[in-house]
Amino acid sequence: MFAGFAFCGVILTVYLQIQELQDTREVLAETAKANNTTAEYAKENAIVELFQTYCSDYFQNVKNSSMNILIPAMASRGYFDFVISRFFVAEQLSLSEADWPRISLVSRYSTFEEFKENEQHDRYKLDELINFFTILAYQKDAGDVIARCDFSYSWWRPMFWMIAIAQELRYDNSPTIQKYGTALYFKEVVKMLDEAYALKPIETGIELVDLIKEHPKLSKQYQLDDLHKLPEQWEKTQ
Repeated sequence: MFAGFAFCGVILTVYLQIQELQDTREVLAETAKANNTTAEYAKENAIVELFQTYCSDYFQNVKNSSMNILIPAMASRGYFDFVISRFFVAEQLSLSEADWPRISLVSRYSTFEEFKENEQHDRYKLDELINFFTILAYQKDAGDVIARCDFSYSWWRPMFWMIAIAQELRYDNSPTIQKYGTALYFKEVVKMLDEAYALKPIETGIELVDLIKEHPKLSKQYQLDDLHKLPEQWEKTQ
């Protein structure tokens, strides 16, 4: 009889342990579900906050200042090369007044002296814009949310790709820059942004040339010079 009671006690103990484990699994499942919900909310909230920043009065100044650099860079090959060189600590080019005739066609500044006085400030704002889109791109788990916010990416895209490829080429072709600087990763950033917006990333320099040639804003409104006739090594860039 005592042996029977002991055996029943063992069975009861095992049963209670099984029930406790089942309850624990259910609690863990509920916790995981709550955590996933919180994570999804956090991702969406992060994108919303970025979008609010993008639409703020302060960031409007960042965008305007960036355009003061990007549009002249699209209009003047010499100024474009200068801007790219300034992303690196070594082998920086100097701002040349010889580029002003092309720059003046699209610049909001009336003289070269005025342009030169404001150029560095505007270029720093371009750095800020690029850093903003870098942060945006690395929200890679929230690509569906990014795609629902415009961020004017279709406008920035061709200019971002030109910067990214030119940066890569300048770095790859200069041992001095490689010695004193680090490889920039902006090309990976624009690739991630393309994927977030369901666009096919640029794979070759030829594809970039085609994008610029056919772009309604860049090819018509701003009268590009030989920027759309990119160097031969661009067309070979993978």
